[in-house]
Amino acid sequence: MTVLSGPSLTLRPPRDSDGEGRFALGNDPEIMRMFGADPKTVPPLTLEVARDWIARLAAHPNAWVVEHEGRFLGEVRLDGVDRVARRARLAIGFYDAGKLGRGLGREAVRLALEHAFGPLGLERLTLRVLAYNERAIRCYAACGFREVHREPAAVLLDGSWHDDVIMEAYSAAFGSS
Repeated sequence: MTVLSGPSLTLRPPRDSDGEGRFALGNDPEIMRMFGADPKTVPPLTLEVARDWIARLAAHPNAWVVEHEGRFLGEVRLDGVDRVARRARLAIGFYDAGKLGRGLGREAVRLALEHAFGPLGLERLTLRVLAYNERAIRCYAACGFREVHREPAAVLLDGSWHDDVIMEAYSAAFGSS
């Protein structure tokens, strides 16, 4: 699998040792909430679960571990790659709340876009993000994604329904944002 490198981070294939890195970061309540999970119901992360998660990521044909300063930070995936229709879905997750808001998400998304629109030859990437995850929405917009749809009441969290925002980026527009 291709290694994607930027000035502050690297997207690389998962290694067995990444299970320990994922385990060390645990399940931060605010990060779990941004993923649409109720932090009160998310079970504690075990080393076995973290290792299994890394093994599934390693089996994925278009998934990378995000490494920052030599440490595990998160994941980036291109799901459902369709080379005929030239599209895929982007998924990204950072698990260290202390690293949020530093531009690392933008760097990781841009590296994934460069790979998708370059070597993979894709034309369109889509993603879903909860409407209250404003930091992620700003990141995606800065990388060239535009909102194309809202799925009302997609997630029930803390007794309230929240919309999913569907965003798309196209190869023709990439780089001009």
